[in-house]
Amino acid sequence: MNIMDDTSQMKILKKITDIAASERNDYLMGAKRSGRKVIGYFCSYVPEEVIHAAGFIPYRMRAVASSGTEKGDIYFSSLNCTFVRHCFDKALKGDFDFLDGIVFLNGCDHTRRLYDNWRYADIPPVFRYMFVAPHKTGTTAEKRFSGEIEMFKKELEKHFNVTISDEALASSIKLYNRKRQLLQSIYETGKSNEVPLRGSEFLRLMLALTAMPVEDSIALLEELKGEIQGRSTARTGDLRIFLASGCVEEPDHLELIEELGASIVADNICLGTRNFNLAVSEDDEPVPSLARRYLYHLSCPRMMNTARERLAYMQDTCREFQVDAIIAEKLKFCDLWGGELFLYRKESRKLGIPLLALERELYGGSSGQMRTRIQAFYEQVMNRRNTADVLFRSAGDDYQASNKNPVD
Repeated sequence: MNIMDDTSQMKILKKITDIAASERNDYLMGAKRSGRKVIGYFCSYVPEEVIHAAGFIPYRMRAVASSGTEKGDIYFSSLNCTFVRHCFDKALKGDFDFLDGIVFLNGCDHTRRLYDNWRYADIPPVFRYMFVAPHKTGTTAEKRFSGEIEMFKKELEKHFNVTISDEALASSIKLYNRKRQLLQSIYETGKSNEVPLRGSEFLRLMLALTAMPVEDSIALLEELKGEIQGRSTARTGDLRIFLASGCVEEPDHLELIEELGASIVADNICLGTRNFNLAVSEDDEPVPSLARRYLYHLSCPRMMNTARERLAYMQDTCREFQVDAIIAEKLKFCDLWGGELFLYRKESRKLGIPLLALERELYGGSSGQMRTRIQAFYEQVMNRRNTADVLFRSAGDDYQASNKNPVD
């Protein structure tokens, strides 16, 4: 691997790492001190543009820097996933006291329950909204989603005494489309053999971008895009991995996957491609355009009639990014991703792509067990690849011998 020794490259990646490691940062708190409000939200089905058009900063909820779930466990069962338990634990400790509002989503039963417990515990912020997104796509769902956006917009206007105009929405849509465009272009550098940005670094980037004003995010992305040109993190013999998962926000976990002999070059994770793989139309009415984008972007298993599209995305991405193997993960007690892993296993067998399915806890440790399983999986993939190379060369030798010109 070409170790990056350029000072400017090191500086920007260090900045991204620092932002990603905490629930707050200088960009966010500086904007708040200037008078901008911060609205937390769960899940990539909440339209950030509506929050931004109100003059506020959308903030993706996360559990980074969590030290445990002791307080969260008072309200949640041990059978609830560790993401909601860690998040609520941090909320009870006051780690999110900078929020002026929070938007929940009916993503799954676990995150849905966050809304109930937040209200029951009666902890800040005062503005708490339950955004209800459809569980399937289609014309009826589009109308329902548009209606939900309109209701959400009115609630923001009423509670904060602001006006969200179509002009403001159109302006916000352009900004977020620019952010998506930059992210897509950086993400696609993973198709190259050099792998300018590792998957663990890209996760840190996403953690940083979803916790700062979009205007600063765009500036950071433009700087990063220029700095990583010519950079290479690839090592000889590295496997190219496609990572599929729900909630994963620990760069250390991705670093473990990579340090054992791989590069994560593509993904379908909550803090990954789902955030930027589809733009909002800038030519139509803002609200219906937002509804279509958030309804039809790369889905997660909460969507009931889009499994074929997700599997097609996996297949196409594995081909385009020259993927050697898939690692598919689920948090313990996540039924949605439990079903998804079953589909992934079937599809990977059909495609002939090796797959490792992992179940884990968020910030749950067990790195030793993970290391052993991942190492064993890599050995199997490498043995399979080496065997295939030998068979291919042998077949080629046989072919050449059988077609050799007798004169020679």
